Amino acid sequence: IAQTDFPVALGHRIPQPDMVSDYFKGCLWAFSLSISIFLFPISAKHKFWLSLAWAIKVFIALGFMLIYENHYGLDAYSYFRNAKTGIFSLSNFSFGLGTHNLTNLARFQNQFIPDSYHALKISCAFIGLLAIYLFYRAAVMYLEGRDNDKLFFVLALFPGVLFWSTILGKDPIVLFGIAIYSLGAVGWQKKRRLLYLVLICLGIAIAAFIRVWLAPILVAPLAVYVFLGIKNYAVKILFLVFVALLFLVSMDRFAEKFQVETVQEVVQTTEKVSQGWARGGSGQSREGDIKSVGDMLKFAPIGMVTALFRPFPGEVLNLFGLLASLENLVLLYLLALSIKRFKKEDLKDPVLLWAIVLVLTWSFVYGFVSFQNLGSAVRFKLQVLPVLICVLLLLSRKREHRTLAVLKR
Repeated sequence: IAQTDFPVALGHRIPQPDMVSDYFKGCLWAFSLSISIFLFPISAKHKFWLSLAWAIKVFIALGFMLIYENHYGLDAYSYFRNAKTGIFSLSNFSFGLGTHNLTNLARFQNQFIPDSYHALKISCAFIGLLAIYLFYRAAVMYLEGRDNDKLFFVLALFPGVLFWSTILGKDPIVLFGIAIYSLGAVGWQKKRRLLYLVLICLGIAIAAFIRVWLAPILVAPLAVYVFLGIKNYAVKILFLVFVALLFLVSMDRFAEKFQVETVQEVVQTTEKVSQGWARGGSGQSREGDIKSVGDMLKFAPIGMVTALFRPFPGEVLNLFGLLASLENLVLLYLLALSIKRFKKEDLKDPVLLWAIVLVLTWSFVYGFVSFQNLGSAVRFKLQVLPVLICVLLLLSRKREHRTLAVLKR
């Protein structure tokens, strides 16, 4: 394929008649965003790290991802197509309607960079980059300010994080929201400033703006700080009220979205949504229906393992399934080390326990969907993958080291 023809040949599924112009706009937008990194109010060292990570993400977005787009029909195409109709308006946003909201965001960009699928993808990739940096800043805050370039690049270039935070879709935006929330959660425990409570609320709002059920998933782990992280009785009461109000609001939004009022209706909705994902080449059926809370609890361990560590080698027979399975072998290896080196004292660390509860809560909920479709499971895992990586690296460290041993300089 000639150099000027490969975007056209590999982008034949994209609803765009002028693919060369589309691709050129994407390249220009990627370059413009790379310049913007040097305007960030951060250290020169961090600007260099971000620039290097951004160059790799651009290569993935405008290079490797073309192979992916050449083979699959993607939701991204409908976002791009639908953004061409209608006009951007703040009133067009609707809380919890991810597809609708992403289309409206695409219309917003079309006012400045019209009719470019690749430019939209680059914007999503940049949001993904910012999310990874925020996760890194949260980790550094936990490590009491100790910079670690290896940790940054592990988070930025871990295959599942690198690829899925670069796609045109909901996932980079959700990841960005969870990153803000995580920075707020770590910051609140470490510094007790009001700013971090604001970041918690903002992060939850952004994530739930796309997927409303993420709100209660993100709020629940904050309860750890009520029981373990706060010693001052007055602050504990105030934080308990804060978490309780967040949880009530989030559950109200969830109930409104799915029109559920009772526990049994939640069970029925879970089964309906779960079965709806048993489709496509990576779809698989679950034995037995979920009819009660007891059924949900029985299935939970299988679902949680699936959400976090599958597909295993040989379960999804394509290039992306193979890469995902190899990545999961690395995670399983770190999990084995974590179990071997685990000490009860680890559970006395409020931030670490919050992160563990976050991963477990998320995997409990998403296990019902992930088990039904291993292809989608790989993409969904992006939401907690940076947190999971940090938890496993921390728990698998050698005891004589004070920082992440596997990343020691």
